[in-house]
Amino acid sequence: MKKNYLILKSQKFLLAFLIIFLLSAVFVSPVAAAFSDYEKDAAEINLERLGEKYDLEELDDDHELNIILADLQEIVQQEHPKLEFTLHYADTDVVNGLYIGNGNIVLFSGLVDILSRDERAALIGHEMGHGVEGHLDANLRRNIGFGLGRLVLDRILGQDASSSRFYQVFVNLTFNLMDRGFSREQEKEADLFSVDLLYSSQKYQMAGMIGLLESIQELQGRRPPELLELFNTHPNPETRLEYTSERIKELEAEGNSRISR
Repeated sequence: MKKNYLILKSQKFLLAFLIIFLLSAVFVSPVAAAFSDYEKDAAEINLERLGEKYDLEELDDDHELNIILADLQEIVQQEHPKLEFTLHYADTDVVNGLYIGNGNIVLFSGLVDILSRDERAALIGHEMGHGVEGHLDANLRRNIGFGLGRLVLDRILGQDASSSRFYQVFVNLTFNLMDRGFSREQEKEADLFSVDLLYSSQKYQMAGMIGLLESIQELQGRRPPELLELFNTHPNPETRLEYTSERIKELEAEGNSRISR
């Protein structure tokens, strides 16, 4: 009897594992054609949370940051017409920039104020890259898949699996994603997206990304740790400089090749 019970229990665990695996695979999304309902909900939660912590403001259309955003968005919408981005500005010494879902980008003056025009374009392009590449949506869907899997596991094992727990999983997830940021691979993808976007714009220098990364690197030694939120979620600036420089050289060579034809 005990042996049969253990077999049945192991089968239940195996079934739960398979369900979790399948759910997590299904919920991982590719490059965004439009922002998902998951992103919209996450953005609402994140905006509310950030609004409680900082005095967020939306800038005038003729503000330099919004002009840069409009320039870059025009290029993005050539391939992704449904993607629209909005800037929110936090006047604080905190050094950070965030993509929080549904096209919402939050920039902090602690970082923006030390950047040149091209570097600001690189920063905005980077955050747009997270949205275009569907990074937040992919993370949300993958983790919600695991959250649903845990609920299924609770049901299989006879534990309480109420809808309120799923909601709690989702809310905690949005908080954790914002605090933890994106993976190193996703940060690299957003960096390179920004370089490509600056190259396509012909209004901003690709070297703006190099300047942005060098500014970030310099800040590590000059700002109090509690203000350096950016460094809690981003890979080593030296590594970023290496692969960014390589991409710029590739694009410059491609541009020279076109001119010589």
